[in-house]
Order: sequence, then structure tokens, then C-alpha cells
Amino acid sequence: MSAPSTEEQMEMGALSEVKLHTRPRDDELRVLIFTACYFVLDGVTLTIRRLEAHLRARGAVVKIASTVPDEFTEEQTKDIIIIPGIKIPFTAAGEGYAFGGSLGANTLREIEEFNPNCVHFTVPDLVSLDGIRWCQRNNVGYMATWHSNYSDYLKYYFLEWVLKPGFMVYLKGFYEQMPAVYVPTPFMLDKLKREGFGKNTQLLEWGRGVDLKLFTPDRRSSEFRASRGISEQDVLVLWVGRLVPEKRPDIWTNVMQRLHSEGINAKGIVVGHGTFETTLSQMPNVSCAGWLSGVALAEAYASADILLFPSDVETFGNVTLEALASGCVSVVVNTCSGHLVQNGFNGYTCAPGDLEGFYQATKNLVQDDKLRRQMSKNARESAWRFERNKILQQMAENYKDAIVRHRNPEYVRELMATPHGQGRTFLSYICCNFWFVKTFAEPFLNATASVQTLADSSKECMNSSRSQFTCGKRNMKPSVSSTVVKFADEGKERLPASAPFILLMKTMNYTAIIASYLIIGLLIYASFTL
Repeated sequence: MSAPSTEEQMEMGALSEVKLHTRPRDDELRVLIFTACYFVLDGVTLTIRRLEAHLRARGAVVKIASTVPDEFTEEQTKDIIIIPGIKIPFTAAGEGYAFGGSLGANTLREIEEFNPNCVHFTVPDLVSLDGIRWCQRNNVGYMATWHSNYSDYLKYYFLEWVLKPGFMVYLKGFYEQMPAVYVPTPFMLDKLKREGFGKNTQLLEWGRGVDLKLFTPDRRSSEFRASRGISEQDVLVLWVGRLVPEKRPDIWTNVMQRLHSEGINAKGIVVGHGTFETTLSQMPNVSCAGWLSGVALAEAYASADILLFPSDVETFGNVTLEALASGCVSVVVNTCSGHLVQNGFNGYTCAPGDLEGFYQATKNLVQDDKLRRQMSKNARESAWRFERNKILQQMAENYKDAIVRHRNPEYVRELMATPHGQGRTFLSYICCNFWFVKTFAEPFLNATASVQTLADSSKECMNSSRSQFTCGKRNMKPSVSSTVVKFADEGKERLPASAPFILLMKTMNYTAIIASYLIIGLLIYASFTL
């Protein structure tokens, strides 16, 4: 059978070095997507869910390999291959996160019964290492997408100097085994190359898209604003995402506090959950809406005037793109979000961590109605080039590329002749043995959670108080003993959150977290030779 002409090759995703004479149709795709926590709604899982829906609409068969929550129904997991998971107890990571240890016999049997012709890895966890080995043993096409700047997160937990060198070795060892890794932006492509990725794998770009029918300025709602005490004259500043340190909610909080203290007419609304939520909920000019999705989320974007999103760890910026599509002017960092926001046209860009820059940009937009309205129109127009269906179909073509590559015996021989293609490991019986990880790591991780909870409570109390005495009074319950009440009346209450106690708790907290991460780091660092 002769090879097709150039005109017959698919425009999106086609690799020039691959012969496409066996290129499958959309309805011939059987895709298995590995992810850590499918039921936790974050940027990764939302992207996967959109991709999954698109593929099914095109006739493809899709299954997800993931850990699942403690309580789930058969209907919820009908397309899930369940991976035994170990919960991540650190509250700063968010609720519901877990990681898998390895593919057990039952999981492998389900995968083999499904018989995928392409496997897509979205997270570089331990269970994905087993998945790669399965693909190599069975000559199944596989590839990966890059969704999170994992090593950059460490600096927000004071662990960068301890774990980053070993963690980077692990990440390179994982991704360099992939025939192709798809990253979301040109910025990320350059960043990974500078960090040493791409020597054995092919780094390619796959962006993200937005549903322009869902996210539109037409969803602006005066009822949405009024229900939260926001008038049409108020300028509404929006936050969307997890309230965790690496997303920089501290900058958002600081900007809103300064605007309020200067008497500037701005109110804030927070969509999301996390460790900063308690502090934000106590601010007089801020309303917390919790998690929103679908039409409710689209309504929040359209009803806001400004998105202030200072996170510098985004790989693409789905939040920013959805805001732009909704006509919400955006103030973001100039690195990872610079491909979406043109400074002075559809928003403002600031250097990472530039508190004063974020404040001045937001203040300028709040006070200049004419400028903000023009930028809102520009924001909507700038989102049209990211129409979702086109970009999702590009990933379907990427899957076909992976399948065609692995039908070429010469390519497979070349891949498996390299150490990275083989995934050469030592101590893999430790790293990829679920029983070992669960028996030795899980108890320590769970014990750490109680220490961190106690430390977080003490820290929260001190952050929201002007003195230790105020802190002690606010935490005092009505049922306290008469002795404690007597001390309180005399201004001599017994302080459970005294300075030495908080110092002790913080020391125990950081020690326990570092030790926990060292255990995990030791396991994953041992997975690959230098």
C-alpha cells in the first residue's frame, strides 16, 4: 500500500519523519490516560475531562487510570481503572490528593482487557513508571503532557534547596523516557530546554483551548453581584484557583487590603478553596464563593471586572484564558502568562512577585473606567485564537502520531537501545512496590498531618490577631472553666497559642514536612541513575 500524498496528511499533529500509511481514524483510538487524582478538580483534571469528552464525541474509546476517593459509586467509576492510592496529608496541597505506588495485578488485568493503542501520561508519579514499563513490554504507543512546574513549587514550602536537585534528576529521568512530551506554551518549551530536558525526548507544543460559548461577556449578571453585596458601581476584582502558597494569594490579599485602606471603590470575590480561605473570608471587602464550575463559574468571570492572578507557576494559564474570553481584564505575571496577555492591550503583566507592580496595575484599572471597558473588548477578541475544539483535536492527532511511531519496528529498536528508552533503574523494587511505600511512607505522612494542622491553626490565629492576648480570647470557647474565665477577666488568660508554643509547633511542622518529603524524595531519586 503506497504512502499518501502530502495533501492527504493531517495538518495537525503530523510528524514529518513518520509515514502515515497506517494512521488510525478517530473512532479507532483506544486511549488510556494516567492521572493521579481524577476526582480532584484542578487545572490538570479539568483539561483531561475536556479532552475525554471531545474524544468520545469523535467516536474514540477512553479510560482513565487514577486513584479514587474513599466514597464513590459504580456509575462514577465506570470508565475508571482504579489505582490504589496513598493520601497526601499536607493541607497546603489541597483536599483529596493522593499518589499511586504501582500497578497491581488487578489493575494490570483491567488495562490488558481494555487493550489501549495509545497511553497518555499526565503526571510523573510512581505508578506512571509502571505504566511506561507496560507500554514498552507490549509495544503500545505512549506520550506525555507537561501540566505543572513541580520543582518550582518547592520554593514556596522552603524545600527547594533540599529536594530540587534530586527532584530534577527524577523528572528528567521520567520525561526523557517519553518519545514525545507536549508542553503548553513557547515559554515552557524554552524553560525546559534551558533546564536540560529534550536531550532524548522530543519536546513539542500543545496549547489549551477555551469554550467561547460558555465563557462569554453575555453571562454578566447583576443578580450574581447583588447576591454578594456588590453594586454595579463597584469594581469587582476576581481570584479563581486553589488558595495555596505557590499561587501567590498573599499578593492578591495585599492588593485588596491596600485598595480598601485607601478608600478605593473595589471589592473582591474569591472562587476556590485552600489554606488562605479563612484569612480572605475575614476581609471586609472580599466575598468567598467556594468552588464553582460550568455556568456558575462562567457567570463569575463575566460578572467580574478584573482578574488579579499573580501565580508564576502556571504552565499555560487556563484561568487567565477563561477570564479573557469572558471579557474580564487580567493582571498576571509576564513570564508564564505573557503569551495570553499583551501588556496595555487586554490587561497588564508584571514581574513575578512584584507586589507594587500588581498593586499599581490593579489600581489603575479600578480607577479608569474607560480604559477598563476598552481592555475588556480587547480581552474577548484576543481569546478567539484559542477555540477549544481545534486544540483538543490536535491532541487526537498527537495520539495517532504515537501509534504510528510504535508500528515502526526500526523506531522501537532505536528507542529501546538507549538507557532512557529502557528506563534503567536500580532499587526499583522499592520505588515501584506499592506495599513497601504504603507500609513505610503512609504512616509517617499521616502522622505529619496532625502536626501541620496544629501549626497551621496557631499560625492562622497569630496572623489574624494584633496580640497574643487577642488570639487567646478569640479562641476561647463558652464552655471553658471558671478558672480560665477568671484569668480572662483579669487579662491573664492562659494562652495555648503563646509565642514559645507557636515556635515549637512551627519547628515540629517544618521538620516533619522536610522528613516526609525526604522519604518520598529518596524513593523517587533512587528510581534513576545519574
